[in-house]
Amino acid sequence: MSTENSTANQSLGNATTAIPVRDTIRIYDYPFFGPAWQLAITIEFYFHYAVIAIGMFGTAANALVLYALIAYHTREAKKRAINLLVTHQNLLDFISCFILVVTYSIGTRIEMTGALGYFICVTFISQSAIYTFLYASVINLALLTIERYLKIVHPFWSKKHLKRWMIYAGMAFAWIGGFLYTVPPALTTTIMVHKVCLAYFVWESPAAKMLYTVGSNLLFFLLPLVIFVYCYGRIVVVMKRQMRVMAAHSSESSSAPTNASQRQSRRAKWNITKTMIIVSVMFSVCWLPNTIYFIVADSAINSGNLFVGYFFTLFMVYLNTCINPFIYALKHDGVKKRLGQLMSCQRCKTVAPVVDSSASTSGTVGKTKQTIPDATG
Repeated sequence: MSTENSTANQSLGNATTAIPVRDTIRIYDYPFFGPAWQLAITIEFYFHYAVIAIGMFGTAANALVLYALIAYHTREAKKRAINLLVTHQNLLDFISCFILVVTYSIGTRIEMTGALGYFICVTFISQSAIYTFLYASVINLALLTIERYLKIVHPFWSKKHLKRWMIYAGMAFAWIGGFLYTVPPALTTTIMVHKVCLAYFVWESPAAKMLYTVGSNLLFFLLPLVIFVYCYGRIVVVMKRQMRVMAAHSSESSSAPTNASQRQSRRAKWNITKTMIIVSVMFSVCWLPNTIYFIVADSAINSGNLFVGYFFTLFMVYLNTCINPFIYALKHDGVKKRLGQLMSCQRCKTVAPVVDSSASTSGTVGKTKQTIPDATG
């Protein structure tokens, strides 16, 4: 998906050198200097700062949720595999936001020379680092969906065959898959000419570039979308059926503690499932415009209107990594509980000095001060 970004930069950058001198009087007659292209250049300027802003905001938000997820997983009695995958998903979003800030802070106007310059060109200017973790996040989200499907729709099979090492292998596969699909093409197609980085510039043929673009759309949008629709559709049907069966049994059975335990387990599963459904829906909404853009761009002539739309679609992809932590904070019970405890502790620290100042004349008040942190923490 980053190949189109390089195409946009090259088209904008090469426009100034391709205009004959005799035509400078009627410069707006040239397509690259029409009003649409001027608007695209202006939007690109503000786009860089907007991306840095959401990257910094997303880094902070993902770091906070990552802390809550790790603390929740550490203190939970049952170390469920789903908690590992959700935490890993949040970790990939955190890294994506951080690299987003680094990449757009470097910019494209830095003068690059030598091995270090080529490294910066391939890693950051080409955006291969960003897409490595974005694609890894997509792979992990698909694996997380499949894990939920097997656990809920096929519980007996998954209990027997789905091992913990498979979860770790899936997490490693997400990193490896994102790296292999992004970095090798960046290394083979990115060049430096006169200290200028030309990312995804040299392809063996137009068919090779088309194959890479189509493969990106198929593997990292359409295939995950099919997995989300099928798996979560089946999960919702099965869980509703289980809830109806449990409701019927609870009215007939007298074993209240057992029913309460089963209801709590079902509620936890349903909570995580709802959270990941919302995450999957937001992924589909945020990545869909970029996918449509690539389909249109590959069959259309370069125009300023097209590149204006490109910046919007790319911004939506980046925005997706910043939305997820808020979904976890609002829907995930473990994250909500841990963040609530963290906020309570902060309030205790602000209340404690006030109580201490009034405790000089009363021993009972001082005793109350000692018990406040225990009561709230």
